[in-house]
Amino acid sequence: MLAGGNGDTVLLEHPRAGELPAILADDPDPAQLEHRLGPPTHPGLVPELISRGMLTDGSVTATRSDTDGAASRWSVTRSGLMIGGVERPARWLDRHLLPLLLHPVGRVVVVAIIVGGVAALLAGRPDVPAASDQPVVEVLAMIVIGLAATACHELGHAVALVHYGRTPRRAGFGFYWGAVSFFVDSTPALTLHRSARVVQALAGLMVDTVTTALFAIAAQLTSSTLWAIVFWRLAILAILDMLINLAPILQVDGHWALADWLDEPDLATRSRAALGAALGGRMGPGRGWLAAYGAVSLVAGAGLLAVLITVFWDNAGALVVNLFSGGVAEIVLGLYYIAPVTLGILFSAAGLLLETVIPMSRQP
Repeated sequence: MLAGGNGDTVLLEHPRAGELPAILADDPDPAQLEHRLGPPTHPGLVPELISRGMLTDGSVTATRSDTDGAASRWSVTRSGLMIGGVERPARWLDRHLLPLLLHPVGRVVVVAIIVGGVAALLAGRPDVPAASDQPVVEVLAMIVIGLAATACHELGHAVALVHYGRTPRRAGFGFYWGAVSFFVDSTPALTLHRSARVVQALAGLMVDTVTTALFAIAAQLTSSTLWAIVFWRLAILAILDMLINLAPILQVDGHWALADWLDEPDLATRSRAALGAALGGRMGPGRGWLAAYGAVSLVAGAGLLAVLITVFWDNAGALVVNLFSGGVAEIVLGLYYIAPVTLGILFSAAGLLLETVIPMSRQP
């Protein structure tokens, strides 16, 4: 795995990829590096890595401008707007907040919040309508609080990196399935030992457990109809999001935790290849579990998409109808609100379909 200074990463699949640090030790020029890598490679591989910021050409003299400092703090990549300095809040949280949470008293408080959240959920939906008569305020509250919860989730990953002696690269804002989303580049986690990688992959879900419990408690305690609706919907949709994230089948936190635990960084790719080989009757020994994982991922992934559609519409359908029954501003907000779910369902369904078709097409 190569990481560039702009926050982008690439996976270099080459027989000598593991020897790259030694190959680069004496600072070869691009032609020498391409020769040392040897086959199999394609012409232009090294220049492409240089152009993408994964490697630097020492023969090119760099010039420093007055804007270099700003460029190091802000950069635009394919992932979105990348912002340097996320390690500072992560280190502060690791130094000041995490010790409090790990203290026996802190553990009791966290457990009490989670137990309270479970009790609030078991108490059932508050006696409020499915949607309020203020759809604009309602959807804006959903969007803003949801984005803040996402930021807390990602900071959980960053704090885990710092706790295990690594430095988070950058944070960023980008469009994820049509909506603005906050994320943290956790590439340095690849260098952690296995158990630490698993914890780091699940750190965001640990944060989600607490925030979801707080949403459920707030929904039961508030006297405002609007906020009871908002917090209850946030709690239910957060539970759904946690279950999807935790499931080790889609390529999200649960998948990466399983891949780290198995020491299989290419778990998704290898399982699809094994499934294709199994369908073609040419699977090698010891790959049966990979083929089974690939098959289960397809079936369970389709099931999760069906659950996502059902739960989202059951909890947010009334709000969506109210928004699309309003003026232009309400309709725009409605489109923005449903974009992540709609695009997520479409692209995930397309991905599952391709994962089904490609292995079958490779049969002899």
